[in-house]
Order: sequence, then structure tokens, then C-alpha cells
Amino acid sequence: MFNSTLPAGRILHVSLRNALHSVRYHSTGGPGLVSAQKFCADLVRFVPMSKNDYENYLCIPFYPKQVQNAQYAIRAFNVELASIRESVSNAMIGKMRTQFWKDTIDKTFAKKPPQQPIALALSDALQHASLSPMWFKRIINEREENLEDPQFMTIKDMEKYAENTASCLLYLQLESLNVRDVNADHIVSHIGKMIGITTLLRSIPFHASQKRLVLPAQITANHNIVQEDVFRQGHAEGLEDAVFDVATAAHDHLLTARSMLKSVPPAAMPVILSAVPCAQYLAKLEQHNFNAFEPKLQVRNWKLPLDIWSAYRNHTI
Repeated sequence: MFNSTLPAGRILHVSLRNALHSVRYHSTGGPGLVSAQKFCADLVRFVPMSKNDYENYLCIPFYPKQVQNAQYAIRAFNVELASIRESVSNAMIGKMRTQFWKDTIDKTFAKKPPQQPIALALSDALQHASLSPMWFKRIINEREENLEDPQFMTIKDMEKYAENTASCLLYLQLESLNVRDVNADHIVSHIGKMIGITTLLRSIPFHASQKRLVLPAQITANHNIVQEDVFRQGHAEGLEDAVFDVATAAHDHLLTARSMLKSVPPAAMPVILSAVPCAQYLAKLEQHNFNAFEPKLQVRNWKLPLDIWSAYRNHTI
């Protein structure tokens, strides 16, 4: 779930699209393909509404050179899907957008991609990696189900959302590395759930500003949280306890993933690195007593590139 409270984010997003759509793309390669791949890399790196994916952008240099463009395409696809909710005026328009992507994935895997930069970059990625369309479809379907902002009822619902979004992205990235290993699948399932839940925690201030609460209804009820207090004041009695409950679920998945690291092929490590930024956020959240509105939690860690390199070198997260 990648959002931005900055109008400039949408302006830049539109300007990138307009600039690159003016180029004639060719799925067979050449300057058009280079432009499409640059579009994907820029979308992941620069667009403010995808600021959390910048952290994943930092992980891509650890992938083999021949599959790095595939990572930009996969991540750009995710940014595009995640931005639909905040870029449309109603759910019906959002469903039209998700239907476009369902059709686009079908055409791309049929080797007939539309003249759209992400589709063309994905089409080229398929020539270098064996990717499964079902992971793309699961991401699209889950995003579509959440267009009308249904509140999660339980932590299990949050885990399902995370599995069908963040974990599916990691499955695609594993496939791009040609890693076919049950232990790798297992660990990235837990990492994806941790990332998905943590991303929702990180988004609490933004969603509260839009009068939405992403914490599960069961948890908010257990702590007698008054949603209007959260929306109006950025705080409510029992909110930190509710955030603690959800953060604990994310941390449990992180601990499980860490316990499995030695059983995972080293080739999967670039995918596993995606856990590092969210693991750091959970640690900082604990330091600030699970106050999701603490401004320091929104400050980017300038040492993150070094931390990711260290995690890669030491095979840790």
C-alpha cells in the first residue's frame, strides 16, 4: 500500500507517464524498450507516492545484472496497482483500472503486450525469467477487493491481504532468480506477511487523515478505540496497545523468517533483503512505545543502503 500526502507525487506520476507515453514502444527491444525499462526504474525510485518502494529499489543492485530490469518491471507493476485506490474518485473507476491490468497480464503472457511501458518491460522480463501469471492475478484481485476500503476484521485478514500482495511480489522475484525451493517459498511467505502488515502500520497516519483505520475491527474493539478520536486528534485511548498487538503479529513472522535463514539457498538472498527496512521500522516503533503517529518514524534512514549491504554480506535480516 503505497500512498503519499503530497500532491506533487501525483503531478510527478502524471508527468512521467505523459513523457514516456509520447515515445513509441517496441516489445522487440531497441530504444523503445530502453525507455520502458527506464520508466519502470524511475517509477519505483522517484515517485513520492511509492516512497516505501524506494527501499526495495535499494535491494535491486544485489540481484544478478541480467534480471535487474525484471525487478524494476515487477516493482513498477506493484506501484501502479497500489496507487489505484488513491488516484481514482470511486471504486467503479478503480475496477476499470484493475480490469485493464488483468487484460494486460493476459496479453503480455500471450506475447501480445499493449503499448504500455510496464507491460513492455514485463514482456521483456519474460524472455529472461519464468514468471507465473497467477501471482500477478492474485495481486490484482486483492487490490480490487480493497478498493472500497473494507476494514479488516481480524489479524488473519491482514495476513491474507499481505500474502496476496507482498508475498506474491516476492514469489515473482524468486521466480525471476529461478529459485525453486520449498524453504525459500516458506520464508518469503512469512517475510511478505511481515512486510504487508508493517506497511499497513506505517500507513496509519495517512489513512487516518483520510478517515480510514487499517487496524482490525477485532483489535480496536478489544481496546475500546473510538475511531473519531484517531481521525480528529491522531490519538485515542488504547491505540498504542492495538498497534502493539498488530506489530507483534508482524514481528512473529519476522522471527520465523530469521529462524529459517540457514535453510534457504544463498541465491534467494536478494529477495530476502526486502525484509530489512520493515524489520527496522518495527524496531523503531517499539522504541517509540508503539505510537504510530510519532514523526520520527517517517524519517528516512540515511544508513539504509549500508544496512542492506551488511545484511546481504552477513546473510541476516
